[in-house]
Amino acid sequence: MTARPTVVVAVHDGFYGCGTGAGHANHGFLHTLLALLPKGIHLAILPVRMAPDSPEYHPDWHRRVRAMLRDRDVSIHPIDNGTGGQDRWGALDNFRRCSAEAADRIRRDILPRAGRVLIVAFDVPFFGLAALLPPAVRRHLIIVPRSSGLLHAPHDTERIAWERDSLHAGLSAGTRIGTISPYMHRHLREDYGIPHRALREFADGLCAVDWRRLTGPATDIGIELPGEFVFTMGRAEPYKGFEDLLEAVAILRGRRKHVPHLVFAATTETSRPTDYQQYLAARIAELGIDATIVHRFTPAVPRILTHPGIRAVVVPSRAEPFGRIPMEAFAASAGPVVTTTAHGLSGQITDGVTGFTCPPGAPDALAAALSRALALDSRRRRTMLRRARAHALHNYDHEAMVRGVLAESAPWLMRAERENDRLRLPSCTRSIVTAGGSVQARPSVKVPIGLQARHWNTIRPERRVLVVAHHVTSLLRLVDMLTVFDSDPRVQLVFSWNGSDPFVDGIDECLGRLGAMVIPWHQAINTEFDLAIAANHGGLTEISADLIILPHGAGYTKNSPGEPGSRGAGEPGSRGAGEPGSRGAGPCSGCRRSGCCTTAVRSRRRWCSGTNRNWRGCGHSPRRRPESAS
Repeated sequence: MTARPTVVVAVHDGFYGCGTGAGHANHGFLHTLLALLPKGIHLAILPVRMAPDSPEYHPDWHRRVRAMLRDRDVSIHPIDNGTGGQDRWGALDNFRRCSAEAADRIRRDILPRAGRVLIVAFDVPFFGLAALLPPAVRRHLIIVPRSSGLLHAPHDTERIAWERDSLHAGLSAGTRIGTISPYMHRHLREDYGIPHRALREFADGLCAVDWRRLTGPATDIGIELPGEFVFTMGRAEPYKGFEDLLEAVAILRGRRKHVPHLVFAATTETSRPTDYQQYLAARIAELGIDATIVHRFTPAVPRILTHPGIRAVVVPSRAEPFGRIPMEAFAASAGPVVTTTAHGLSGQITDGVTGFTCPPGAPDALAAALSRALALDSRRRRTMLRRARAHALHNYDHEAMVRGVLAESAPWLMRAERENDRLRLPSCTRSIVTAGGSVQARPSVKVPIGLQARHWNTIRPERRVLVVAHHVTSLLRLVDMLTVFDSDPRVQLVFSWNGSDPFVDGIDECLGRLGAMVIPWHQAINTEFDLAIAANHGGLTEISADLIILPHGAGYTKNSPGEPGSRGAGEPGSRGAGEPGSRGAGPCSGCRRSGCCTTAVRSRRRWCSGTNRNWRGCGHSPRRRPESAS
C-alpha cells in the first residue's frame, strides 16, 4: 500500500457530542482543518468514544459531524478511556488509559500506512502520548492543553505530577506544546517548567461555522425567555463563580438597583440536577432572585447569545484557562460582557471599552461591574457592542491560526499555489487582506492615542479626528480640506486605512511622505473618536464616531453652480492668459476646495497639508497661480 501524508487529531469532546467550550474549540479546529487540507492528505481522527446511552452523547451533534466528514479522506479510530463510553473525561487512571490506547492505535493502524505525519492531541486525556510514541514520531507531535490540574484540581498532586512528567517526556525529541492563550503560555512555562522554545501559539478563535452559529437569528433555542434579561452560562462547577454572581445580584437588589430577569444556565449533561445545581437553585430561591434556571446543557444553550433581549452577559469564573464565552458574546453582539480577570479572561476585555471587569471571587466588585453595564444608555451600549465585535473579528481568526500552525509545523501540507492564500476576515465589508500586509502587521501605537496615552502626552487635545484613507486618490482629496485643522492644538488628527479597496498601491508611501500619524485599523475601530472623515464608504460600518463623507471626482454627488460653459472671458475652452493648467476664476465644482496654497506647507502638528497638485511628497510640481483672473 502506498504511504500517504496523514494528519492525526485526537479529541475528547466535540465529536460524539459537545458539552464544553473545549468541545466547540475542537470542532472548530476540525472544521477549519478540513477546509484547508489539500487533496491527497489523509485525516485520522481519534475521538474518545461515547456510548449512545451516555448523557454526554448527543445524537444530533454526532450526525452533523458525520455529515461534515462525508466524502472526505477521513478515518475514525474511537478511543476507549476505560469508562465504558460514559465519561469523556474521567480521572487520572482514565487519562493514562486514553493516552495508551491512542498511542497503540497510532502505532498499529495509522503509522504503517502513513508517509509524512503531523499529530495534534488536545487536552489532558492525551498528555501521555509523547512518552508512548516511537522517538522518531515525537517531533511530529503537538500537545495542546486546554486546562490543567493546577487550575482545576490543585489538590490532586498525583495528577499534576503526571501532567508535568508527560508534557516533558517528548520535549528533547522535538514535541511542541500549544498554548491557547497568553495566560496558558505563562502558566505552562512558569508552573510546569516548559521551556519557551517548546511552546507554540495555538490560540483559540472563531471559525466560519462559529460565525454562522452566533450571527444568525435567535431560532431553535427551545427555551422560553423573557423580553429582557441578564445571561450567564457555564458548567455547574464551583470554580465557575456562580455563587459570586448570585451574591452580586442580591447586593444590587439590596441597593434598590434594577436588575433584569436572570437566565441562569449553570449546566451539566445529566438528566437530573446534580447536588451542586440543587444548591444553586436553593440559593436563588433563598435570595428571592427572579430567574430562569437551565440545568441541562444542549447545543441550543449557547444560541441564547443571539437573543436580542440580552442586557448583559456575565462570566463570574474564579479560574479559566481561556474562556470562550466572552469571545462568542462579542461575535454575537451580545452584552455588554461582564467578566472577572481570572487567568485567561484577563486579556479578553478592555474595561470600559469592550466590556467590564472585576477581580475574581469578589461579589461586591462584580455587583459594581454589572451595575455599570446595566447603566449604559442605548447609544453607549451599541458603541461598546460594535467595538467588542470588531475585537473578535480582528483577534479571533481561527483560520489564520490554523494556517500558521500548518505552515510552520508541516509545510508539506500547504499547496504551492492556492487561491485562498489570503486571509478573509468575516466582516460585513468582506475585505480581503493578504497575510502579513501592512493593515494587520502594523502594531498599535501608544501615543498620541492608546490606553496609556494620557500618561505620555504633553498636550491633551479636546477632540480626536480619524481620517480614513481608502487609496491615494481619496487621501489627496482629504488632504485638500484638512488645512482647517492646521496647527490647532485642540484637535488630534490620526490616519488609518482598512484594506477594503483593491487599489491600495502607494498608500503607505503617501502616508509616510505626508508625515501623518498612522494607526492600524484594528486600533482605529477600538478607539473613541469625535469625528471620522473619509472620501469613500467602504469598510466604515465598524466606526462608531460621527462620520463625514467627502466624495472625490466628478461623481453624481457633484453640482456645478453658476452659468454652464463659462470658462473664461467669452472664449470657449480658454484657460487663461497663456498659463497652461489655469482655468481662471469661473466656478469649477460644487465641492469647492479649501486651504489650497501655492506651495507645500509642513504643518506644525503631525501631518503635511497640501493639495493633490501642490503636495511635493507626491512627486508633482507646485501648481502656479494665474497672473490674472479673467
